[in-house]
Amino acid sequence: MRLWCWPGATFELGRLSVLVAPPERMAALLELPEIVQFHTRDLYHGLSDVLFRVAPVRSEHYEPLACTTLDDLAAAVETSFHTVLLVEWAPALAAGLDAEERERRLARLAAALRRRAESSIVILYAPAMDETLRPVADRGDRTIHLVPAPAEPRASVRVAARAPGQRTLISQPAFGQAEP
Repeated sequence: MRLWCWPGATFELGRLSVLVAPPERMAALLELPEIVQFHTRDLYHGLSDVLFRVAPVRSEHYEPLACTTLDDLAAAVETSFHTVLLVEWAPALAAGLDAEERERRLARLAAALRRRAESSIVILYAPAMDETLRPVADRGDRTIHLVPAPAEPRASVRVAARAPGQRTLISQPAFGQAEP
């Protein structure tokens, strides 16, 4: 069983995949026809950057669930029986924890994700890699970075002044001056 995030990524059973990409790429995954066919659990923190970008997923097999802490997230992963597990990472999940406690809870989350990945497609999504996500990503099978296409270069002011519509202003005499 596979899910394709075109272009650039394939997600399979038995792998813990970390996807670092713009929210639109994860939204494209939620719009795949396979998502409504498989039992899918979508875990997120607070307001999802992904869910508001897609039409509501109408399927009895799709379960979105908000998690407020790392413990909530780990418990939701541990109790999941779903074929596809999507986890939207938010640094706020680890807010307020000292370094030692954060590392302990991240290790618990990573272990739960690894166990779940043995029989599910598990995708941990983040719009950017951060220092709290890195320990979990290091314990995953692979990290995929899908970056947006670079923006088109903008014309400089000098080039814009030479544009055809501007030439007439440059060649015209100043207001109140006679032509030579």
